[in-house]
Formats: sequence, structure tokens, C-alpha cells
Amino acid sequence: MEDNSAYRDLFFEETDDNLAILNQEVLHLEEDPHDKQIIDVIFRAAHTLKGMAATMGYETMAELTHTVENLFELVKSDELTVSSDLISLIFESLDTLAEIVENLRLEDRENVNITSLVQRLEQVAEGGGSLGKAETSEETEANGYDFPDLEESDGAAIKSAESAGYQLYAIGVRVEETSMMKAARAFLLISKLEQLGDFVQMKPTAEALEQGELDDSFAVYYLSKEDKETLLKHVEDCSEIEDVRIAETTYEAAISKEEAADAAPDTGEVADEKTAGSSPQETAKKRPAAAKQTIRVDLTRLDQFMNLVSELVIHRTRLEDVSEKNQLAELTEPLTQVGRITTELQELVLQLRMQPFNVVVQRFPRMMRDLTNELGKEIQFVTEGEDTELDRTVISEIGEPLIHLLRNAADHGVEMPEEREAKGKPRMGTIKLSAYPEGNRVIISLTDDGKGLDPRALEASARKKGIDTEGMTDEQLQNLIFHPGFSTAQTVTGISGRGVGMDAVREKIASLNGKIETISEVDKGTTFRITLPLTLSIIQSLLVKVGDETFAIPQAVIDKVNVFEEKEAIGVHQNEVYQYEGETIPLVRVNDVLGIPQKASSSKHIIIVLIGDKQYGLIVDELIHQKEIVIKKLGRELNDLSLYLGATILGDGGISLILDVTSICTAKRVLSHV
Repeated sequence: MEDNSAYRDLFFEETDDNLAILNQEVLHLEEDPHDKQIIDVIFRAAHTLKGMAATMGYETMAELTHTVENLFELVKSDELTVSSDLISLIFESLDTLAEIVENLRLEDRENVNITSLVQRLEQVAEGGGSLGKAETSEETEANGYDFPDLEESDGAAIKSAESAGYQLYAIGVRVEETSMMKAARAFLLISKLEQLGDFVQMKPTAEALEQGELDDSFAVYYLSKEDKETLLKHVEDCSEIEDVRIAETTYEAAISKEEAADAAPDTGEVADEKTAGSSPQETAKKRPAAAKQTIRVDLTRLDQFMNLVSELVIHRTRLEDVSEKNQLAELTEPLTQVGRITTELQELVLQLRMQPFNVVVQRFPRMMRDLTNELGKEIQFVTEGEDTELDRTVISEIGEPLIHLLRNAADHGVEMPEEREAKGKPRMGTIKLSAYPEGNRVIISLTDDGKGLDPRALEASARKKGIDTEGMTDEQLQNLIFHPGFSTAQTVTGISGRGVGMDAVREKIASLNGKIETISEVDKGTTFRITLPLTLSIIQSLLVKVGDETFAIPQAVIDKVNVFEEKEAIGVHQNEVYQYEGETIPLVRVNDVLGIPQKASSSKHIIIVLIGDKQYGLIVDELIHQKEIVIKKLGRELNDLSLYLGATILGDGGISLILDVTSICTAKRVLSHV
């Protein structure tokens, strides 16, 4: 058989695109069921998916997609009315398709039983089926794990235990992929559960676990008199455990699942010498939008391109410095041309690295719809600034923290409709996600109009956990939500309440050299403000002297530069201000903030910077010149240096730190209140 890896790569790329189109357009269809253009886009994407799956020999995927396509055809011909239940069933089908694709990507096997789902889709198409899920959320909660087979003797033992007040649970556990001792972590969790009940069957077996045979997950049938919440609470402190799913079940239900799995055909074969059935241009015809010719490029090549251009800028700067010092007039013209070409090249590579915020946002409306239905709340999800561009490294990493924040806002923030009415609020709550540029950084803001963070409730919860809250301000108490394992939830749900997530959010944002701030008012709402600096980029800067040290200030935040005289500084309480264009703005002496001795200079300069909608005046000792610089990260060892964005290599080979103007102005405000 000919190697079909190239076809597989194309299949996965096109499938991911079409599934994204379907998720997005089905959501639009729910909002506007009569828009034929939306239905056409959906029908085209579904048809393309079916054709590609059949061409590759993925029969399970082709069968499910064909059944979904039949539903869309009925909607298209007005024989089937679009309802919320129908949309939910279609989304369930899309989730199953995504699961099949992921299995194919990892194991080259579809390995998903679609019999029940296909039957429900066909019944709906015939006009006699229920749109509800075949299983309750309780029954499906532990799905996705490979459970052991139960014997007849197990059935007798289970029924005897149930008559004595025991409940049979299906428990699936996934250990973190990075764990060095997965089997040992599994044994720790098993030993905790043994205190509250008895194990019926386990996969892998206890003997296999003793030999260290555990990939990343295990599943057990377990008998206990305790309820599910108690069991979850008992094991929630186990470290390096990524996921624990506990669902009530019965012996009959477990056996029926085994029989269904045995009956499912193995359709993991791939066809030889066949390409995907539909062309990439066909799937690109979403909505009336301008078609673009694109080519997929491996991200490592793009990073390498960026690094090479960065090095080119550094060495061009050094050549300019050598030419200027040695007055080499014959190099002036070629260096000018090299400078122009380098500038165009770096602008191009920066554009290649930038991606719109919409790349992250597009999956959130579907997620928020599912959360709203699951929680029984009325939530309006609003997005702004989707065209704001971020570095691709930020785009790829920021999605997970935002998911945590959105889920917490929906679960903990926005109240139930009746509770909102009692407080005089509209029944429908609002969660707003926005992004906007601010100088040389991007601000992502997530706001809800819910109950806010109550400092008193946070303080009480902290004391129960043994956290010292003596002397803490309300703002510091609100920031306790980022403490590992901290949660004020009264009950543990499938969405939140185990105290995990918020500390991971802060760690992830810190790894991007960003920071997160919390602004909250009881019964008014909460805002999380995420500030993300550029991790690696080429920017215009102003080189300045503070004392005997040279620093770079990003030009994007600079409004104006003036000569400064000491008599212009106006003392107000413990602060200094400066009159600028008829307004009084705070004055920041950079040498004081950085702890650098003041230079005896007769000529100082004030740099007016704009941070958000506020202006500040930075006093420096000397201006050097404007320069194009490459931002280099300082590295993990210097993460605590919050007053600097990074460093750059100057034309003479020296290194200069790049000032984080926002942090310097914030530090000044803090110092002025000490």
C-alpha cells in the first residue's frame, strides 16, 4: 500500500476547518433559522466532510456525517423545523465527529460507537424521534474511559450489595501526561477510595498497576454507600490527577454498554492511493466573504524566519553604528537600501506572526450556549475587538485560561434568573469578552454583571482552609481566588467548585509574561483584566539615559518629548505633578523607581506617555536617539523583574533593558501611597 500520510494530513486539516465552520454556522442557524444562506454553508461543509471520510475509508465517520447531512437536507427543504433541541442534537453529533477525528489522529482507529446516536438522528428525520439525549448527563459523565468487563458473578455481588444500601459507580480517572509516576498516583487515589467502599473490577488490573503499566487513564466499577459529591471531595486533593469522573450506574447498564461496544464494527481501515474528495476551495466558500489563496506553513519554520529577521536587524544596526563612528561615506547608500529592505521584511514577518483574536473567540459562543443550558441560566455572551491582532504564541496559549474564566463567570458570577430579579436586575445576565491594543501590549477584559466577589465570604472560606487573612485589604482578599485549591463553591459541579483552574490561569498568563488583575464589586459584577506584553517582536523605541544606564522605551506609548526644568514640578501631598496641555498629570522620576542615583545634569527631559486613557510624565536624564530594536525575553530566572519588558542588543554589541512603562507608572502610584 502506498504511504497515505500526506493524504491523512490534508484530511485532518480540512476536517478541522469544516468542523469549525459547522459549529459556528449551526450556532448562527439557531439565532436565524430562516437564513437559507447559513443552511447552504452548513450543507456544503457536511457534504464535504462525508466525501472526505468516505474517500479515506473511515466508514463510521462517513455514516454519521451522512445521517447529519440528511437532517440538514430536511431543514433546507423546510420539512424539519429548527428548534433548540434539534440544535443540541446536531451539536452532540459534531462532538462525536470531533471525538472520532481525535481517535484517528492518535490511534488511526475510529473506535466510537455511534449506533444509538444514528438511531436518534434517523428517528428525528422520520418525524417520530425524541430530540433528547439517550442517556442522562449522569450516565454519560464517565464516558470516554475504557471500562473493564463485568462477569455474571460480579452481577450477583452487585445486586447483593445494592440490597444492602450500596450504589454502583463507574469511575474514570486520568493522570496528568507529565506525571513521572502515573501508576503510583493511581494507587494513591485507589487507596483513598478503598476507605469508603469496595472495588468490583478495575482496568488496568491491580497487578498491572503494581508493575507500573498505566498509560494515562484507568477505569473502575466501585460500590459505596457514600454519594458522588462525598467521593469527589475525598479524592480531590490527589496531586497530578488531571480528571476524575464519577457516575452512578447499574449492572444492567454496564452490561448493555459492553454488548453495544462488541457489536460496533471496526472501521479503522484506510483506502489506498485516494485523496480527500472535495477541494479546499469548496470548503472556503463560507458566507459571502472574499476568497483568499493560502498555504499552510509549519509553525517552527515561521519561528525560525522570525529569529533570522531579528538577527538581521541586530547586525544591520551594528553596521550602521560602525559606519557612523568611522565616517564611512561609501557605505551610506547601500546601508540605506539594506535598511529599507530589512524594514519591509520585518513588517512582513510580523504580519505573518499576528493572528486576530477571533481565532480564540470563535469557539466560545458554542461553549457558552452549552453552559447556559446546563446551568439553567439566561446569559448573553458579547464579544468585542475580535479583529485585535496578537502574536501567534499568545493566541495558541491564551484559550485555556479564558475557558476557565468564562466557565467560572457563568457558574459563580451570573446568578439564577429568579435571584437576579429579586435583586432588581434583568433576568438575563451578560458576560462580555473584549480585546484592545494599548501601546505595545494587548489588554483582554472579561466582565460579568453577576454577584461579584464578596471579600467577607472569601475571608471566611480562607480561614477555614487555614490561610492567614490578618490585615488583608478587600482587593487582596478578592485575589485569594488565585490561591491553589481555593474555592467558595458550596457544591462541586461538573463546571467548577474544586478549587482548580484559577491558579492555573494565573500561572499560564505569567508564563506569557503577562499579568491578571481583578476588579469586583458585590452585586455589581467582576472584571478580569489580562495584560499581555509582546514576547518577541521588533519595535521602534527611544533610547534614553537614566543615571549612567541606557534604557529603551517603546515608541508606541510615547505622546511627546519636552525639555524639563525642575521648577515645572509641582508638589501635591507626597506626589509630583506636571502641567501638560492644560491638564495636570502625574510625574514619575524613573531613577527613583529603578533605584538609580540621579545624574548631575543641567538638561533633563520629560517623556509624556499614554497608558490606557491616562497620561504620565517620565523624567529621564538624557535622550540618545530613536532606534529599531529586537525584544528578547529575559528568561525565567529574571521573571521577577516586572519593570522591564525584556532586553535588546544595541549597535555596539551592548545590552540595554526595555522599560515596561505601565509597570513603572503603577510602581510609582504604589510608592506614593507608602
